[in-house]
This record gives sequence, C-alpha cells and structure tokens, in this order.
Amino acid sequence: MQNHGNDAGIRGPASVESSLDKMLAAPGIDDTACRAQSDGCDAVVNNCMLDPALEATRKALTIPVIGAGEAGMKAAAKFGKFSVVTVLQRQEPAFLRLARQYELSEDLVSVQGIGISVLDIERTRTTSIKATIRGAQTSSDNDGAKAIVFGCTGMLGYAKPTAKALGWPVERVIDPLMNAIEIACQAVRVAEKTEKCAHPSPDRKAVVGFESWAALNDLMGLR
Repeated sequence: MQNHGNDAGIRGPASVESSLDKMLAAPGIDDTACRAQSDGCDAVVNNCMLDPALEATRKALTIPVIGAGEAGMKAAAKFGKFSVVTVLQRQEPAFLRLARQYELSEDLVSVQGIGISVLDIERTRTTSIKATIRGAQTSSDNDGAKAIVFGCTGMLGYAKPTAKALGWPVERVIDPLMNAIEIACQAVRVAEKTEKCAHPSPDRKAVVGFESWAALNDLMGLR
C-alpha cells in the first residue's frame, strides 16, 4: 500500500472538525482515493475520525476502504463500554451520530473534548497529551469507560502515555490511525474487496464544477 496524499494540489479545509468541513473535504477525498486505486494501491484508509465521504468512497472503489472512525470505535467496543476522547467538545453530536450509524450507541458512554483544535494538537503536543490523559481519566472514573478511542487521528502516539497514566493495557486505548492501517493490511492479506452489493457504484451523469478533480470526473463519466 502507498501513502497517496493529495499531491495534485491542496483543495479543501485545513482540518475536519464539523459537518461543513466534511462536506468541503469530500470531493478531494474521493478524487484522491480514485487515483490511489488507479495507481495500483490495494486499500485506502480514510485518515479522519469523522469518516468524511466514507460511504461515497466505498461506492467509488472496489478495493477495501477503511474508515478510521468506524474501525476505531468498533475496536474500542470490543472491550465493552468506551469513550471518545477528542479535540473539541462540540464534536460530541457528530460522534453520537456515528455511534448510531455503526450500531454502537449502547457502548459509547461519553465524548470528552480536550479543548485543543486539530491544527494545534501537534504544536502543543505536551499540553495535548496531558489534556488527553485528563479526559481519559474522567471517562474511566466518571463514565465507566473500559476503553478509549481518540477522536482525532492527529493524536498519533498518545496511546502509550495515556494507557500508562490510567494503568491500563495499551490495547484498551485505541490509536485510530494505526488501528485503521492494521485493518487495511489484514484486508489486503486476504484479498478483500469492497462488497458492491452493499456499496453499488454510482450511475454516470453530468456533474458541473468538478473539472479540477480529474479522477472523480472520470468516475462519473465526464470528459
């Protein structure tokens, strides 16, 4: 598998923290995923816990498409009740909606925001890790969470210090990006494909204004 970033130019929001951000990011995500498949990639990981354009990308591709949010929440739910520790508290409704969508509402006990934006978590890494640990401790002590999944893939590397502070096995603190990559690798090893009965390809039709997304235009049959 390759790291297939948006090397044709950046189009979309600097971060994804809201429904509007998800909408603005969606065309670029689908276009990049289509190019990845055309270039011979064996799987795609959607590197955002809010899973923008996840269903649309699965309809567009035949290779596996792993959503960090879906995979991360399901991994946490294997341990029982779990919490999402994320960047901003205003994301709580979005994670509650995702939990309903993935049939995990009974397992998700809380969403804890650490009050630091996506664009700031790396710049303030030490502070962000401390805030993440506080959120996880609250989830464990007050909400009865038996596992934590981070609500932002930018929290890469936060699992070990968080688990150590909680006195938990590190497996109960889900680093969503690494978890999604592992699942993608497993899918490739067994030659998994996207089930097109569940995610049928789109009908081709005229779409105006997406000429800069060449792969997406090709998918829709535009020239």
